[in-house]
Amino acid sequence: MLNDPLSPARNIDLRQIVYEKIKEAIVEGLIRPGERLSEVDLADKLAVSRTPVREAIRQLAQTSLVTLEPRRGAFVSLPTVKDASDLYDLRTHLEIIAVRLVTVSKPIEELERWRPVFSSMTDQTETRHYLTEDRKFHAMLYEMSGNRYLTMMLHNIADLINLCRQYSVEGIPLSTFAHEHVAIIDAIETGDPDQAETVLHAHLDRSRGGLLNYLREHPELTASRDN
Repeated sequence: MLNDPLSPARNIDLRQIVYEKIKEAIVEGLIRPGERLSEVDLADKLAVSRTPVREAIRQLAQTSLVTLEPRRGAFVSLPTVKDASDLYDLRTHLEIIAVRLVTVSKPIEELERWRPVFSSMTDQTETRHYLTEDRKFHAMLYEMSGNRYLTMMLHNIADLINLCRQYSVEGIPLSTFAHEHVAIIDAIETGDPDQAETVLHAHLDRSRGGLLNYLREHPELTASRDN
């Protein structure tokens, strides 16, 4: 069972702990895009006062994960179609750099840990499980690139994309995405940066296409809130 990031926070550095817990809940999709953040509810779930929750929400607004609306409150941000397209453009360019760097270092042992994870996935795999493993896999690629500035930028972009990642797999067999991860692993392990780039590009294009199509077909998701 996946850990609940909104379990009570118990640490002397409550501000940072509360921030990380709320951020994780947003990125994991437990608090969905467009949903209002209630200081009272979050403080109750985390077993803290409203002050660290309020400070965490303000900090999250600085990362664009949360949008503050005057007289309305704080809402989990929902990227527009253009926002999502721009984010995927940037992610694709930067992640290609990362995967080419990883192909040079070829961290075989780390990569092989992921092969059975994705090889065992089918179209019946729980979507949330796939998205969680997908996020961890790509985060591993960022870390293995060996470029800490590139890693930092990709993590920030990934957080924003993950706001609506669940929509990117709508109507696409999960086995297709899973097999693409295995193909990325194969390309890296054979030391072929061009093939790794080709496979990764196709994988991100499929994810991007799924997300943009879903957002276009559901304009109500990005419409202005009227109440």
